[in-house]
Amino acid sequence: MTNPNKHIRKAIYDAVNSSYPCYDSQVTGKVNPNKYVIISTQDKDINKANKCEYLWEVATLLDLVCIYNGAGNTGSRVANDDMENAILSLIENIEITGYTVLNRSFEFPSNLDSSTSTQTVYRNFIRLILTLK
Repeated sequence: MTNPNKHIRKAIYDAVNSSYPCYDSQVTGKVNPNKYVIISTQDKDINKANKCEYLWEVATLLDLVCIYNGAGNTGSRVANDDMENAILSLIENIEITGYTVLNRSFEFPSNLDSSTSTQTVYRNFIRLILTLK
């Protein structure tokens, strides 16, 4: 039974990166994008409901970030909502190499927005939950 985490991250990266820069855990490199996706935490359990085979239950949190530089009331949450819709359409039928996806579900934790005197950051989250065989 092989840990599926790296295969899931690769599938998400491959699905998302052509539309939005996608990073594992943190933004890397010399570029500071103003819209990007972080493949954040992963939780997994082994489902032993069937004695003939075990299934993986894996939840992966995607952090969708929109940054607006400037003072005052800059930017809009609408762009982040549009980004969420685009990402969801890219991953809604995701397949994982080496595994059979038995079920896909999605959760949407509360947004996390922040503002400073020089920047406004809007963050939406998608939790992708997969049952794999």
